[in-house]
Amino acid sequence: MHKRCVTIVLGVCLFAAVAAWAQTIVNSTARARDDQVIVVSFQVTNAFKPEMEQAIFSGIPYTFTYRFEIYRVITAWPDLRLYHWLVKRTIRYDTLKKTYTVDLGAGGRPKQTQDFAEAKKWMTEFLDHPVAVATSLDRSYKHYLKVKAELDPVRLPLLLDKILPFLNLWSVETPWVRIELPLGVADVEP
Repeated sequence: MHKRCVTIVLGVCLFAAVAAWAQTIVNSTARARDDQVIVVSFQVTNAFKPEMEQAIFSGIPYTFTYRFEIYRVITAWPDLRLYHWLVKRTIRYDTLKKTYTVDLGAGGRPKQTQDFAEAKKWMTEFLDHPVAVATSLDRSYKHYLKVKAELDPVRLPLLLDKILPFLNLWSVETPWVRIELPLGVADVEP
């Protein structure tokens, strides 16, 4: 009986520790900018574990992949996925120059800083990120965006991933988050 209680307590403690490091998308909002472009804002919490930070300080690059999907709500049928795309953001630390470079993806210029907190913010925060042109979506339907963040697995050269298998344990994956898109739709759907 005593061993069973200890096992249950250890299991609850392990679950609490894992839940404390759970990555989530928070502060998600969508708005229409100039009634033409729909933009979203959100941020990912708990994306960087201490072991990951130490690996970044030693020069190992990390890439976060953000999955975006736009759906049309269809009554009494599964919703229709209209668009889907990926945005990849990569952080690199130059140990000689002591600078962090964050490639924001989507053809933008990489940003550089010496402040790790600022680099982490660039990796995990989207502010007024354009996701759709309002005229490309049928206003007679409701639409929503689903977004998810994932950490791409670390690829080490020369079979080092076989020697250091613990690096694959640093998985970061959020659950899907649904963000309603403001299109000024009518209350009655077709």
